[in-house]
Amino acid sequence: MKGRREGVGPHAATTIYLVVLAVGAVLLAGFSSRVHPISVGPDLIAVLALAVLAVAYPGVVVGDRVHLAISSIVMLAAQAVVGPAVVALAGALIGPFQGSSWQGRLFNSAQFSIFGCVGGLAFLAAGGTLDPAELAGVTPVVVHLALPMVVADLVQVLANAVLLSGMMRVARGVPVRLHIGLLLRSTGAAAAGYGVIAFILVVLWVPAQLGVVVATAMVLAPLLVAHWAYRQHADELQGQQRVLGVLVAAVEAKAPHLTGHSARVADLSGRMAEHLGLTPQQVADTRIAGMLHDVGQTTLPTREARGLDLTDPASTTVGYPRAGVAILGDLTFLRGALDSIETHRRALADDAAASLPSRIVALADLYDLLTQVGTPGGTVYAPSQARDLIATEHPGPRTEELVRALDVALTRAEELST
Repeated sequence: MKGRREGVGPHAATTIYLVVLAVGAVLLAGFSSRVHPISVGPDLIAVLALAVLAVAYPGVVVGDRVHLAISSIVMLAAQAVVGPAVVALAGALIGPFQGSSWQGRLFNSAQFSIFGCVGGLAFLAAGGTLDPAELAGVTPVVVHLALPMVVADLVQVLANAVLLSGMMRVARGVPVRLHIGLLLRSTGAAAAGYGVIAFILVVLWVPAQLGVVVATAMVLAPLLVAHWAYRQHADELQGQQRVLGVLVAAVEAKAPHLTGHSARVADLSGRMAEHLGLTPQQVADTRIAGMLHDVGQTTLPTREARGLDLTDPASTTVGYPRAGVAILGDLTFLRGALDSIETHRRALADDAAASLPSRIVALADLYDLLTQVGTPGGTVYAPSQARDLIATEHPGPRTEELVRALDVALTRAEELST
């Protein structure tokens, strides 16, 4: 892979990276224990109990993003109560339960320990106190608790992004800067929310003298309900993805030359929609429309489906999209994608009347047909030729905007694959 030393394969590089992280976590925890020795007492027991709670309620992934991670709140709160060494220990205990393989468990253990410990050290460096019970008044709480926790939160998020991006670099070759940017954009708002919740938990726990049990019940109980709701939503989305997979498999069985076409169009459509500023729901609907735009072909005779000239969007003889909408109409979670599925065949030819998501799917579909699938005669175009052909056959400012969005989508996809 690019940037990797000759003779070091991805598996060896990953192993080396894991060993370095594990050793670094141990050394950093040892250093932290010298800065602030671990004190055995009720607070230590309380933090370890909260760590067990975080293990019981791991982060919920919805749409490829972690929407609720109790562990992040626990580790932020612990930084202000027991110090970085205990946070490192708690992270090392939480991490192994977050992976399915020994590599994943080792990485998560080292990762949790390192970014928690670094955050704890940043908290102390920013003037944070590990005795919040002594804080009296608004100003001391802000100066010695709230602001240091903000600093710790930011440092912890950045450290987490760097560690994850390093793993993605050695394991898959994804550029570090690109992956860090993606992580910060997707987790920044959530991290800020975790910091606020952790601050409230600490204030209720120590300065307000409610104790860890009452404070946890008041702060985390609603989050556990939200965790349950997110889990149900995640399970629902997984079921929906299985339905989409079955529908796409039916298309590819009918027309084997389209194998992989639906997935590529979905990816391009989603990236183009993001670049053009569509809302998250519109992006999701556009991606689904790109995935299912050919479902109507399953109603055609096999010979006809395999002989269609799909590279001519203006062709009036290709009427399967309406049949696809009829098949999908009863699936309520697909309603936002139906218009784009039905109109994508004429979206470029009838540019003024077509919606932006429909035009996105139409152009992504045509580009992939020209460059990957080919015409019935077997002609496959180079990417630059395909873009020029699209611009020539469908001129206009809307097409120019879409082609620019396509270029951005292709660039991002290439960056992720190199």
